[in-house]
Amino acid sequence: MRALIAMVLWGAGLVSVGIVSQTRPPVGYEGGCTDAGCHDKRHKRPVVHDPVGEQTCDACHELTNEEKHEFKFPLSGAALCFDCHEEHEGEVMHSPAEDGECTSCHDPHASQTKALLKEETIAAVCIDCHDDMREDLDFLHGPCAVGACTMCHNPHGTDHAMLLPTEGPGVCTRCHTEMGARMTEKTYKHSPVEEECTGCHNPHGAKNNMMLKDYVPQLCVDCHDDIQEHAEDSLVKHDALTQGKSCVDCHQAHCSSVEHNLLKEPMDLCLSCHDKELDSDQAKLISIADVLQENPHHHGPIAQKSCTGCHGVHGGEVFRMLIEEFPPGFYESFDKKRYALCFRCHEPELVQDERTTTLTKFRNGDWNMHYLHVNRKPKGRTCRACHNVHASKRPRHVAETVPFGAWDVPVNFEVTETGGTCLPGCHRRYSYDRGKAVINIPKK
Repeated sequence: MRALIAMVLWGAGLVSVGIVSQTRPPVGYEGGCTDAGCHDKRHKRPVVHDPVGEQTCDACHELTNEEKHEFKFPLSGAALCFDCHEEHEGEVMHSPAEDGECTSCHDPHASQTKALLKEETIAAVCIDCHDDMREDLDFLHGPCAVGACTMCHNPHGTDHAMLLPTEGPGVCTRCHTEMGARMTEKTYKHSPVEEECTGCHNPHGAKNNMMLKDYVPQLCVDCHDDIQEHAEDSLVKHDALTQGKSCVDCHQAHCSSVEHNLLKEPMDLCLSCHDKELDSDQAKLISIADVLQENPHHHGPIAQKSCTGCHGVHGGEVFRMLIEEFPPGFYESFDKKRYALCFRCHEPELVQDERTTTLTKFRNGDWNMHYLHVNRKPKGRTCRACHNVHASKRPRHVAETVPFGAWDVPVNFEVTETGGTCLPGCHRRYSYDRGKAVINIPKK
């Protein structure tokens, strides 16, 4: 029995020796650290740190007590890493790199991911600290969606804010090359595009597509608040600002070949909507494109392709968004202020001087026929009583018919060598002659 007990205890002692040998290699052991049965899992991952793979653990661990199997780091913090790896530089440093906490992102032995990251993806490493970057975002920027944070941010350090590789739009045009080419090609550029794309776009994601920080038009009026105030306070509002795509129905958000970043040349842009009849709050609008196509004699501003010569673009205080006063009806008691729009180009004396030989060819002898028609009280005839304000088939914009309530009144104007005649729905046939005045009303 004593012999049996002795054999059991002796066997137990052997087992004890065996356990110690698995946790602490014997003195004089010359094998690799991953071969001794203690650290064998350190290298069983796809990406292995070179010293581990080459069994040169002493590159990072310095043996201090062989019998106790104790080691120390020969250098502290990031200095240990920089003994082999090039030290990172930059005016802006990622805090782990600046604080020497390399192992907060990197596993020093082996990893499932390139660069020995502690997580399986770059995004997973970043989100450990930056867990609010993608919260409540319905649309994600491509790099964020696939976790490619380092496409835009240097993980260690740069000379630019937010660890970006460069400054301004250059960060974005590294990938958005077509936009970069357009910016180089176009003459007019939206100022945020020249300064910072992030003025309008969230670089990580947003609630709406294109990663815009807000919906149009609110996004636009955050800067263009003067336009918002004008549009909202105007008596006559432009439907283009409240319908469709609002601001971007007319403006290119990034750059353009046309001033004010317009999508097209101004008149072509206007006619892209005014090429058909439109219903507004005030009236049914005719198709200006049809009027211009059917009538060869165009009013001066239109001939110069300048709708804004007479109309505002965001709103106005006068009907049809005219930029100055203009009588809206057929009859108007004459007041110079009421014709402010016309007098921007035409001399007011055209209707103020009763007699002239130079101001107009529309005269009977030296009697000014414009004065006769317009400068009257209470029922002066407005410009629209004889002229088409956009275009006409006759010179001087003389209309063939003019609207008078439900009736399109015929003008029946004919030109002679020294004057002309007309037989409108207003009166019988009258004539005028610049050389010798015609008496149209017999003396009693």
